[in-house]
Amino acid sequence: MQASTIHHSLDLVVRLIDTTTSAAVDERNVRFRMDGNPVRPVPRGNGTYVFLNKGRSDGELKIAVYGFEPCSLDIRYQELDKRMPVKEAFLIPSENAAGQQPVITLSGNLPGLTEIQAVCLSPAGCCISGFDERKRIMKLLKTHQTAMDHTYYGLIHADRQNYEPFEVVKELPDGSVKISKPLAEPFSANSPIARIVFGMAGEQGDYVLRVRDDAETLIYMIRYVVRGAAKFRTVDMHRAEELK
Repeated sequence: MQASTIHHSLDLVVRLIDTTTSAAVDERNVRFRMDGNPVRPVPRGNGTYVFLNKGRSDGELKIAVYGFEPCSLDIRYQELDKRMPVKEAFLIPSENAAGQQPVITLSGNLPGLTEIQAVCLSPAGCCISGFDERKRIMKLLKTHQTAMDHTYYGLIHADRQNYEPFEVVKELPDGSVKISKPLAEPFSANSPIARIVFGMAGEQGDYVLRVRDDAETLIYMIRYVVRGAAKFRTVDMHRAEELK
C-alpha cells in the first residue's frame, strides 16, 4: 500500500491585536466571513489564525470578536509577502464589554473623513538619532529599555505639530530598525517616536477613536485624513471635542 501525502496551502495568517495596547487578542469567541461567506481558520494561539487551502483571492474579510468592535480587512495579495502573507487586524475595544479596562471614546461624523489614528504624547520610550535613507535604517536613542517590537509608529515633529507614520520591517541587533520605505519628511534629531493607535472610519464620514483610560491626563496627537489631506489635532482625550 502506498503512503498518501496530504499537502496544505498556507493562504493567509491573521493576527488579532488590541489597538489600544498592542497586545494580542486571545478571546476565543471569534467569527470570520470572507466576502459574506463564513470561513473557519485554524487558531494558533496568541491571537493568530491560519487560513489553509482557501485560495489566494482578494476580498473583504470581516471579523467579529467578543468585546471588540467589528473589523473589516481588505485582503490584497499584491501587498502581502508571497511566502508568509500576514495581515494584522487592529481591534477597537467595546465600551461596555465585561472585564475590559475603562476606555475613552472620541466619535462623530466629518464628511470626507476616511482615516483616523493617533499617538500618545507621554514621555517617549525612544527617539530618532539618525536615518540611512538608502538602507531605510533608523537609528534610535532609547530613553529606557524599550523594544521596537510592534509594526506601526509615528515620528513626532513637535515644531510642526504633526507626525509621520512609518512601518517597522525588522528590529536589528544594534537596536536600530529597518522601515518599509524612506522617510518623506525632514526631522530633527531626538524627535520622539510613539506607537500608533488606530481608529475606525466609515463610508459616510463616521469615525471612532478609543484609548485606554489609564491616566489623569491623556494627551494624544490625532491624525485624520479628510478628502485626501492629512490633518492633525493635539487633545486631552478626557476633553476632546468632535473633529472639524
